[in-house]
Amino acid sequence: MIHLNRAFWAACVLALGGCQSATAPDATANAKQLMHNDFEASVGWGGIAEGSLTDKKAHGGHWSVQAGPDATYGFTFERVLGRLADPVPHKLRLQGWALRANPGSTARLVVQVNASPTDTAKVFYGSLPMAEAVREFDKWTAVSYSFSLPAKAAAGNDIKIYLWRDQATAPTYLDDVELLREE
Repeated sequence: MIHLNRAFWAACVLALGGCQSATAPDATANAKQLMHNDFEASVGWGGIAEGSLTDKKAHGGHWSVQAGPDATYGFTFERVLGRLADPVPHKLRLQGWALRANPGSTARLVVQVNASPTDTAKVFYGSLPMAEAVREFDKWTAVSYSFSLPAKAAAGNDIKIYLWRDQATAPTYLDDVELLREE
């Protein structure tokens, strides 16, 4: 009976050992990442805003977010800064992959920081014009937007990140978005 118990537990240990990843995760690689979205898990969670999610074009997986004539604002990321990172980082970089359908694809990737989730007084507003960042059409292009929050940015401030149509007459697509601390 004792030999059977030892054999059983040895088999369990070997089986569990086989479930481990072949390489250990690199903690330093993700230490700067504050947010990542490939929009695959967003389907079904956005209610009315879900209209900006599309499977027409995608950089990775099946889904991306769009802004254009049919969607003024893309699916929006929103988080209180203090819940995003402690302490609040002031130098950040937003990056992802964008695709413009044609010259009418003039959306902007927007970063907006409000005083709080209920107070829309602007602490920071910045945007990356897709027409400047993506020069070719119908081709996924890496985009990056570095920005610095003002010294007055605080833990209770509310950050929003979204694709805005602006004056676009054709869709712009965004996928595999991440927000990184640069400091």
